[in-house]
Amino acid sequence: MTPLDCISNRNLKIIDAYVKNRLGHGYNLFQGLPRPDGYPSAESFFLNEDQWTTYDNFNRVFRRAKKEVGEADFFFNCGLSSAQLRSWGRFHYFVRVFASPVDGYRKLPFFNKNFNDTKEINIIHPPGYDPSLKKIKTVLKITFHHGFDPNVDYIGDAFMRGILSAIPTIWHLPPAKIAQLLSPYDPVAVFNKDPEFAGSRLDVQVNHGQMSLQDPDTGERMNVGKEILLEPETFKGEELFLGKYKDPHTVKTPENLKKAILITRNFSLDGQRILKEGEIFKAPYCILRITFDRMSFRHRISEASRLKKGKPDSGLALTEIIDQLRESIKDKNRANRELRKARDSLEIKVRQRTAELEEARENLIRLNEELEKKVNEQLLELKRHDQLRRYLSPNLAKTILATDEILGAEPQRKLLSVVFTDIRGFSKVTDSLEPEELFQLLSHYFSVMIETVHQYDGTLNKIIGDGLLVFFGDPVPMEDHAERAVQMAVHMQETVQRLKQDWNRFDHELGIGIGINTGYVTVGNVGSDMHRDYTIIGNQVNVASRLENLAKAGEILISRRTLSLLNDRQSATEMGDIAVKGIHNPIRTYRVEWES
Repeated sequence: MTPLDCISNRNLKIIDAYVKNRLGHGYNLFQGLPRPDGYPSAESFFLNEDQWTTYDNFNRVFRRAKKEVGEADFFFNCGLSSAQLRSWGRFHYFVRVFASPVDGYRKLPFFNKNFNDTKEINIIHPPGYDPSLKKIKTVLKITFHHGFDPNVDYIGDAFMRGILSAIPTIWHLPPAKIAQLLSPYDPVAVFNKDPEFAGSRLDVQVNHGQMSLQDPDTGERMNVGKEILLEPETFKGEELFLGKYKDPHTVKTPENLKKAILITRNFSLDGQRILKEGEIFKAPYCILRITFDRMSFRHRISEASRLKKGKPDSGLALTEIIDQLRESIKDKNRANRELRKARDSLEIKVRQRTAELEEARENLIRLNEELEKKVNEQLLELKRHDQLRRYLSPNLAKTILATDEILGAEPQRKLLSVVFTDIRGFSKVTDSLEPEELFQLLSHYFSVMIETVHQYDGTLNKIIGDGLLVFFGDPVPMEDHAERAVQMAVHMQETVQRLKQDWNRFDHELGIGIGINTGYVTVGNVGSDMHRDYTIIGNQVNVASRLENLAKAGEILISRRTLSLLNDRQSATEMGDIAVKGIHNPIRTYRVEWES
């Protein structure tokens, strides 16, 4: 059973923000609406995202807003604006810890519980790439609570689809496309009684298996739909209605089938399409198929560097905090309802409960302040943890997190060992392979290489195309940084020998060249307030890059300074001098000998 206060005021904040954005000025959407005592104005209650209100209040505000703006697709556009206008309130905190739209859609059941208490959202097809569509696809099942009439929420359906479409725009992608395969609304009730359509006198009827309406422009009655029987399908072990149907006249035993209405003709009202051929009404629930663009190939390559075991759920703590907040607010709403009943029967109880409610409200305000503080603290901690995890091995990240130091807060001049790696002949592979095959190969390659970097406690600075930039000696100082760099390089070359079999299947001989130089560089955060990157700069970095360019497949080239810091067990062959732009003296070069 749906409770009385079933709509979060976050929905009203979205509506209010869109109206102000469209009209350029404030408009009193909440005048005359009932609200609890203790609030100086209607806005102070209805724009408080920690509060909940009735569906009747939400409905009245929504229709007032559309009338004021005068926009045909107002309900959908209002929901679509939520990402651009950041009108979700504190839920925009989650944007910082989600890596892609896939994360946002996976968390929809949680977000839904904190936006309304009228329906449940279940993900029946998790977000995944569909080769036939060349899009990411997910399928949702939306079921209204028992006792709540779906027909009164028909305008809320467009609003919700607008919010769902807006999720990819957070990552600067086009809005998602949504196909509503099934919906539970009764077209007779909606198009005859809803205030949006009642004035047009469509007189929708279902007789003898046919649905018809009266065209307000011509006065003629036209058939626009027909009755069908939905047939369940087995999807991942569950019986679901997903749009498959039969003609009632061809079915002898319809026990396990569900009667519904299939729209057979498009119909528009005042320039807005309200019926679309192929839509199915009067289903047990909504089925939405959502498709959206995947992230760029370059972004996917960079995301491969994050592949490792035991990745924590960075949003779990935030989810628990918001759930606690919602439970506290529901407790307050229950206290309000009990107070209203009490004051109708006995005045003295009204005063006593009013005092109790005021105390509860003050406690809730304090709780909200504490929760918001915890949210901000955890966001900072998550940001710091993600920054360290991006560059460092788990052991080094744990060491840094144990202190209050900020990674690369101030640029410093340090003696470090710098390593560049690169796959030889990689451009030929990119020309001959499909992006999905190439991404699979690179994902595995980078996963193994980065695991090797972490094994020797190197700092992974960045992925450059098919190459890596790694350095040793910062942020955790180490005396043997040159030794670790060379050992890591030898381990990488040995690992490549094991990976060759996978690459040979694609007619490519895998081989990497590695360059290592030891010298003084500047290390720290470089960039602006909008974007900073922890990195190294200096001529000695260019020397390492030059050595990598000269290294053939299977070779490790090092500078004389690097060689001077190695133990006597490591053998190397002198290769001569090289010139590096910006360096006056030639750089003597050595090839590290290792057993292939």
